[in-house]
Amino acid sequence: MTNVSDFEKPEAHVITRKQVYNFWISLTQGEWHRDVDDFKSAQLLVAEQDGYELLQGLQEPGISLAFVTPCFTDSQKFDRAKMTEVFIDATFGTNKHGFELYCVLTEYDLVSLPLSYLLLDTRGIQEDGKRGSRLTTWLMELRNAGLTPKWVHTDKDFAEVTAASLAFGRNNDGYNHHLCLWHSLRAISQHIRGKAEGRGGDAVDTARASIRRAALPPYLHFLCGETEWILSRGLKRLCTADQANVLRTMVKRHLLRHPILPKVVVDKGIVAESLHYETYEEIHASAIKEMLEYCKLIGQPKLFRYFWCNWYRPSVGNVGSRWEIASLCGKPGSSTVPISRTTMRLESHWRILKKDYTSHLVRPRLDLLCYIMCTGLVRSRLHLYVQVGAGRQKPSLYEDFVHLWRKCADLIDDSVISQRDQVYHADKVQGVCSCPSFIFNSRYMCKHLISFYSSPHPDRNGKYIVRPPPAFSSELFQECLPLILFSGYGIGGTSSGGTESVRLDSELINSIGDDDEPVEISYTEELDSFELMASENPEINERDDEPLRKLREIMNWATGDGSRSNPRMQRDVCSFVRDQEGFIARYKRPYEDAMGSTRSADGQTMREAARSYYYMRPQNQCHRSI
Repeated sequence: MTNVSDFEKPEAHVITRKQVYNFWISLTQGEWHRDVDDFKSAQLLVAEQDGYELLQGLQEPGISLAFVTPCFTDSQKFDRAKMTEVFIDATFGTNKHGFELYCVLTEYDLVSLPLSYLLLDTRGIQEDGKRGSRLTTWLMELRNAGLTPKWVHTDKDFAEVTAASLAFGRNNDGYNHHLCLWHSLRAISQHIRGKAEGRGGDAVDTARASIRRAALPPYLHFLCGETEWILSRGLKRLCTADQANVLRTMVKRHLLRHPILPKVVVDKGIVAESLHYETYEEIHASAIKEMLEYCKLIGQPKLFRYFWCNWYRPSVGNVGSRWEIASLCGKPGSSTVPISRTTMRLESHWRILKKDYTSHLVRPRLDLLCYIMCTGLVRSRLHLYVQVGAGRQKPSLYEDFVHLWRKCADLIDDSVISQRDQVYHADKVQGVCSCPSFIFNSRYMCKHLISFYSSPHPDRNGKYIVRPPPAFSSELFQECLPLILFSGYGIGGTSSGGTESVRLDSELINSIGDDDEPVEISYTEELDSFELMASENPEINERDDEPLRKLREIMNWATGDGSRSNPRMQRDVCSFVRDQEGFIARYKRPYEDAMGSTRSADGQTMREAARSYYYMRPQNQCHRSI
């Protein structure tokens, strides 16, 4: 450091972290640069890491930084054809500049592996689709590199939904999008209890246009006879807590049904003699009928309009289907059931980053954040994958499976065996059962299936002895039913033989012909097809940021830098100012004086701030004499 003029004979306490950081930057580049920021430093750092590659189409200084990890670039170790389900989500508050951090994650051999990251901040850009277009570019870069998932899981962020549909849905007949079940149920609970932000109207116009006979598939024509009630006002009060619980349970049951999952059929008190499978159309129609009947019972047509427009509406013409992305059914003709139902793997990924790696840091710089992700977060996932593959460590998924096995084993008795054979007709080979526990369990297990691996107790007391769970192996869990292969337990094959024969008899009404050519559509057209409410539209939320920019700048100057890195906090703080225009008019001139940005009519600076903005802030006026 003595060779640099800025560091000649420095006192130890005078050297700041900023000086040390700039000197480190000079060493990494081989020359002295005063203007190198942490964004460029992050690019240099990621490029130096083995196995990491920058995505060139998303290297916009101050706007976007995207890269892929060794989990994606090492094609010999990680087969991209096995990455059939991916998860996409974003998080806030990870860095000092307020960049949103996005991740594409997949479950590979029972281990969650991050494939790519994107740091994105579009608050300073004024263009349509500024966030969605960059998300689409990011995901298309991954698709062009060989990532073609069958299922993509996201929360209720339609910028992510639209970008994933454009990137992975084109020329991919097996593609399905699924909204996280937990986020969906939370959004429903907030709406029906009146706690949702920006609830919007009752969507009367959307409901009126979408329940016309010409806009409905034939299996939903029964709604045409209910048009008058559906469009009526109904009660002004919200539903009660008990009614909200019933609605939540009902919707959860509807969203978890799938054509390859059986159902109990009771006709005049007589239980069916075998497993019964429903078609896509039967599931959709029965779910809407049940919701309609209950909403009529409680006198709430506006609730039915909400569920119809936001969760149960089919695709018609250029209008996208909400039912296809909300339920496990996916698109008509989907023959696979997703392994996952939520995005909790990715939520856990963010928790590990924030609690285990950055809890001692207050919004670190971008290069430090990238260093932590590359050398800590991703490396730990790769180490866990090696440990699981070597058999030295069992993943949490297997531990949950063992816990469920033992819990069900304690419940098996003569009544369970009787229900298994006479009521629910569990199928040992296909690994399916028509009981509710099988449908609601995330790994499709129930006591009736586990009872196949039990024997009567020697004391003849009605209890059964259950064999211990199978030993762990990476082949224990698979991507189709049965999701759990019981090695050494006499079970082999998959469910394709049984369920396909059931589904081949159903004719899909809305299926696309083989000769139809896919039509290329833009991000804006795809987003418009969902007919979003104002609170759901990501582009409206982005445009709403622009008028509040000056207000946020003034409030950040007056209150400090506490909310600058959190866009949601900024919007919440600004929402408490009732007369926003008056607030800006009153404090705009003092703010510009403090920041040295006051300008004349011709755009020239009239005067520069003689003092630092620290002493111009009202709370620091008393410190001027120090």
